Amino acid sequence: MAKMTFDDYGHVMARYNRWQNDVLFKLCDQIGDEERRRDRGMFFKSIHATLNHLVHIDIRILGIMKTGEAPVYDAHGTVADDFDTLRQARRDLDAEIEAFVTSDDHDWQDGFREFTGVDGITRNLPRPLFLIQFFNHQTHHRSQITSELHKMGLDYGITDVPLTPDLPL
Repeated sequence: MAKMTFDDYGHVMARYNRWQNDVLFKLCDQIGDEERRRDRGMFFKSIHATLNHLVHIDIRILGIMKTGEAPVYDAHGTVADDFDTLRQARRDLDAEIEAFVTSDDHDWQDGFREFTGVDGITRNLPRPLFLIQFFNHQTHHRSQITSELHKMGLDYGITDVPLTPDLPL
């Protein structure tokens, strides 16, 4: 690879995202349902609620990237109450993300989306910016969960993007 393009960025980050989510869900499976649902004082209170938030918002952002539209925003939306169902939703979504970023259709990168942020300001933003937000948002909330897992004595392991297994470069 002579240089890395925006498309390459999407490919790498989708693979990284899937890898990190697999690690996260394996660790969260080890702590059991009671610990996942315990109010830990996190922004979304529990690990389970934070995992739900990630899937919910990822569905929303993927919709923006695919169509320019998104489902109604609900910061506390629940995708799945059951952990196994939530894990499968995460796996399916990660596969959908990878398929989207590796597709030959790049027309979405030319689009804009009017977006009102949590600050109440409406902006007209290029849709590729949502790809960056997509992965940034995931990293932000995964770090909240990994911090809680660390407090419980679980080592999350490597998080370095260049060490992602099977990088598509």
